[in-house]
Amino acid sequence: MKTLSFINLKGGVGKTISAANVAHILATVHGKRVLLVDGDKQGNTSQYFRLYGEQDGTAALLMDPARDVLETIYSTQYKGLDVITSNMDLYAADRAIYEDVERDTSGALKAALRCVGADYDYCVIDNGPAVDTVALNVLMASNDVLIPVRPDDFSFAGMADLVEQIKSAQAENPALNLAGAFFTHWQNRDTFKQARQALEESGLCPVFNTAINYNPKISESTFAGAPLCDFAGRSWAAIQYKKLVAEYLKS
Repeated sequence: MKTLSFINLKGGVGKTISAANVAHILATVHGKRVLLVDGDKQGNTSQYFRLYGEQDGTAALLMDPARDVLETIYSTQYKGLDVITSNMDLYAADRAIYEDVERDTSGALKAALRCVGADYDYCVIDNGPAVDTVALNVLMASNDVLIPVRPDDFSFAGMADLVEQIKSAQAENPALNLAGAFFTHWQNRDTFKQARQALEESGLCPVFNTAINYNPKISESTFAGAPLCDFAGRSWAAIQYKKLVAEYLKS
């Protein structure tokens, strides 16, 4: 099982939409067995697939190393796509594992996912906008990191810090690879093209050719609780996410 995570220190850049739709495309377009992990305390990925609730999920795996991961996996209506959910319990889990000095808590998620590694081709992890104990667990469990970036100065501000955090995590997880950044909320404007050029020239990380255009269908899909390829399969957003997945698979 290959694990890829979507991380950015800033909110509103498209982490959840990207993780959910990449997972859906891997399963439904490429025929892969995919486990989608909600690592955000707000549980937006879980809400996207109408699985948000009181059930145990990511928080339970972090809190209890003996927990059976199969008890936290929930099926979606899409063949080949399952979800480990999240809810507000992840706030308490974050604090608890931070204060737990009796065990190595940074590898809790990795250990749990290893138990189902033979059952899936890919694990896709959505992450909250913070570098906390949950994010550290995500980095320890990941093979590839993808960074969604909005083409504005505010999104760029934390990029260097994020890349540094990823490099630090590589010391403990040598399998961790910064696959690259990709732009969201893209528009064909000179200022946006300059933003892309600036990121490419910074040398911080590779930059995917595919960018995700601003499209109202993206926000509409969250209200519908359906991935883009299901909700608006002919939209530019759906097409571009398919291109992003194809580009990632070739990288």
